[in-house]
Amino acid sequence: MSDNARLEQEQNTVHISTQRVGRVIAVDAELGDTLEAGDTLIQLDTSVLDLSLEGDTQVAESLQGQLYSVQREQNLRDKKFTEDQKAIDDQLKLLKQQYQLQVSNQKIQADVADRYEQLLQKQQSSELDYLAAKRTYQQMAMATLKVQADISALEVRRAQLISEYELEVSTLNQRDQDIKGKLAEVDTRIQQNHLAMSEQNLRAPIAGTLASLAKIREGEVLAAGQQVATIQAEGAISILAFFPPALALGHIQPGQEAQVKLDGFSWTRYGQLQARVERVASAVQQGKVLVQLSLQGEMPPQLPLLHDLPARVEIATGKKTPYQLLLQRTGEILSGKAPEESVEEGA
Repeated sequence: MSDNARLEQEQNTVHISTQRVGRVIAVDAELGDTLEAGDTLIQLDTSVLDLSLEGDTQVAESLQGQLYSVQREQNLRDKKFTEDQKAIDDQLKLLKQQYQLQVSNQKIQADVADRYEQLLQKQQSSELDYLAAKRTYQQMAMATLKVQADISALEVRRAQLISEYELEVSTLNQRDQDIKGKLAEVDTRIQQNHLAMSEQNLRAPIAGTLASLAKIREGEVLAAGQQVATIQAEGAISILAFFPPALALGHIQPGQEAQVKLDGFSWTRYGQLQARVERVASAVQQGKVLVQLSLQGEMPPQLPLLHDLPARVEIATGKKTPYQLLLQRTGEILSGKAPEESVEEGA
């Protein structure tokens, strides 16, 4: 068993400072207040940031309108290009069909003209019939050439339509990217303004007690980095126990189980606390060895676990039978060497 022990509460202290220059418009907390994480302590003026945010918001709305217009123009241009291209393709299809028919008819008429010419040479046909057949062939040839020229013209027009469309799309895409770039810059400024505004509200980063608060008046201007408050949060409960070197060194090791009895509280009524050895000091200080333990399992709700509460710690360092313990104790009594304090060895 330890000579003495006490409960110790780990303290977590956080200092709160301003992030930027600001004029105080409200102090929402008082020294000693119990705070939750996120509670506002001090509010700083944000009027300049409000104006900047309003201006950037209007610019963002205008850019969004421009972006919508460009996208709408792009959609209309795509639709018109699709319609114009389809009209040209349909017309080309008809002209090519007409061209094939013209070529076929022209070949037939060429055969007719050749037969009339052969009959004329044999004086079996008149020259007028031959000339009429030849004239019809020439007319068909001219018509075929015209259809061929129309096809070439439409193909040129189709290529020109595609070129114009690609140029307009490139121009619209460039406008789209320019607007999106400006919009990204404005959005970044808006986010920075929101962040700056949130920094103008000094809040508690953790739950705890307001341990210090600077004397600040409304209207006072605070400098960037100025410390204005300190919050102290309650931490976990650990146990510091002090053992005689003969009982601790070589016997107590990290990981061993222990029992803690609080002074002033009957263990038969309130029970005992379960603990585990976390660290054993390697050096002896003032004739004692410090052993640090952590509480384990559920804590009895009726026991007040307070900082500096005195206690005693028992650590099981081995296993012996009841008969061995009886013989050991009897020998110590008979020899007069029974220690006043001992580490419990658990039956």
